[in-house]
Amino acid sequence: MGTGAWGTDTTVQDAVRPNPFAVPAGGGQDPAKELVDAPLPGQKTAQVGGTTTAEDVSALTPYYVRTGIGLAFVTSVDYPDFGITSPVNMAPGFAAGVMLGSQFHDNVAFELETGLLYNSVYSNQTGGLTATGLNQVTNVQLFQVPMMGNFIFRTDPLGSTRIRLVAGGGAGGIFRQVFITGSPDDLTQSQTLSAYQGFGGIQINPGEPDLMVDVQFRYLNSITGQSVPSMSLMGTVTIRF
Repeated sequence: MGTGAWGTDTTVQDAVRPNPFAVPAGGGQDPAKELVDAPLPGQKTAQVGGTTTAEDVSALTPYYVRTGIGLAFVTSVDYPDFGITSPVNMAPGFAAGVMLGSQFHDNVAFELETGLLYNSVYSNQTGGLTATGLNQVTNVQLFQVPMMGNFIFRTDPLGSTRIRLVAGGGAGGIFRQVFITGSPDDLTQSQTLSAYQGFGGIQINPGEPDLMVDVQFRYLNSITGQSVPSMSLMGTVTIRF
């Protein structure tokens, strides 16, 4: 009596109707050995073997998208280019950014960045503000949109941790727009200037090779024209694809 009567048939490759998702036994191997599913198209090696190795990480695509949000700070400065003739104290605002880059080396990456930094004047410090053509200033809002190309450098993991130190800088342009609320009419001024920035912080890998979390302190300013030293503390999430 064959083993099929007891329901213990082993899996074998059918020569007439082969399993398209199985790896056939090679030469010198037992044809009755349990078949192993072949990886699906586009599936990472780490997903198939169940373990993550250095080779699995290096096999990831180098391209990534990074997005973040945080706080924006602007020091007290004059704004002569915008017609404001007195120092302006800006309250902390918000910063947001989107970056598209390539980790072409384990320690070096290049990315393109854009985003938004927003600040407005302290509500209780508008009494002393003056602007050209306005009898009274009740609010000043500053919008900044950076358009940068950055190089990012990161260390190897610190000891046995998943923490790396990161630092970098970039250059490009910045678009600024200032909304001045007052009387007899509101005033809007804008400018586009060349700009530079620098940043540094830490990067944490939470356990997935294609996911990273950064906390960075960033400094941004224009190269020419109106100087507006702008700083931000931003948390970002990076996803490699």
